[in-house]
Amino acid sequence: MLGQSYFQLLNPLIVLTFSGGFLLLWNHARDIRSLLFFAASYFVGSCAMIADFFQFAMDPGFASLLLGTLYLSVSVFFCAGLYQLYWNRVPWKALTVSAAVLLFLYCLCRFSIDSVVPSAWIINIGVAALYSRALFDLRRHMRAGIHRILQGVAFAGVVALLLRTGAVFWHIGASMTADDYAGSLASVTLQLLFAVASLAMAAVLFIMYGMEILGRLKRSSETDPLTGVLNRRGFEARVAAFPDGLSPEATGHGLVIADIDGFKSVNDRFGHDAGDRVIARIARLLEDAAGEESLVARWGGEEFVILIPNGGEPLARFYAESVRTAAETIGHDCLKGAAVTISFGIAEWRRGDTLRSACGRADAALYEAKQAGRNCVRGAVKPPPLRLVEGVA
Repeated sequence: MLGQSYFQLLNPLIVLTFSGGFLLLWNHARDIRSLLFFAASYFVGSCAMIADFFQFAMDPGFASLLLGTLYLSVSVFFCAGLYQLYWNRVPWKALTVSAAVLLFLYCLCRFSIDSVVPSAWIINIGVAALYSRALFDLRRHMRAGIHRILQGVAFAGVVALLLRTGAVFWHIGASMTADDYAGSLASVTLQLLFAVASLAMAAVLFIMYGMEILGRLKRSSETDPLTGVLNRRGFEARVAAFPDGLSPEATGHGLVIADIDGFKSVNDRFGHDAGDRVIARIARLLEDAAGEESLVARWGGEEFVILIPNGGEPLARFYAESVRTAAETIGHDCLKGAAVTISFGIAEWRRGDTLRSACGRADAALYEAKQAGRNCVRGAVKPPPLRLVEGVA
């Protein structure tokens, strides 16, 4: 009995640790609100297991009402976490009304019949129904990878809950009373199942959230914080994973280097804050004009590089001319309504060529555009000295 007591007290401590783990993750990613709901679910679950252990010291009626409320709350918070995770909203009305109806039926049956078996079936079937409805609603969002695993673990927990209830009460019989429940096989197996299911769910969720947070950190390290486009590291990483081949109809990839004209005077006249706002606005213009598969990166200061897959020089020139024309018409409030112009150098990354040499040609073309009076587009004509992308092949 002492060993069993230690075992039963260990379970709520483990579940409480999971709750703390979700809160710790939320502290690093506060926009992921579902973490709060899972933390609340595991915290209430820990309280339920402690109350279940100490129910021998409580009035049987009060213990039944407390445990029924706590276990239903665990399910409501967990389902809320699932809805928030996949829908970004929680159907609180449906969840709370369902839980209130279940609690009412549970109490009605529990206090009108001496046996606890019918009321136990009500609460267990109700909890299974809450989870099943959430899994059904979210099925389209849980079709692949770690999401499919979470769906499978949750469904297995629902099935195990119902099988455990049937097996326990078949073995014990239908005459168990509230006085017999504390420390019984029904109580111990419920806590064991709850602990195992909590561990399995938490493991999958921690892996899922860990992948999301690591992905965010990686994207953050590869993204320019001012503009939201790729930085040099991100561009080089994307290029390293770029398909080696070209489509049959393409002669090469289009490469564009863009530089905001007279940017030093913008900073000198209007301040660096205004300069930052201009850079961010131009970055959005460059990104909006590029296709979904194109890469747009801030290379440094007011300079950007754009890679257009299978576009060749013609598409690169069309892109540069359209952005150049649009930039002339955009007034910036931070510049008292004035516009800025952009110079472009374009080149073609051809078969058998390297990105390094293509960038060098585009950089030389940009220099020619600056020499020609700025606010124009120039194409590469001959291989120049390399300046732009040291170390990229």
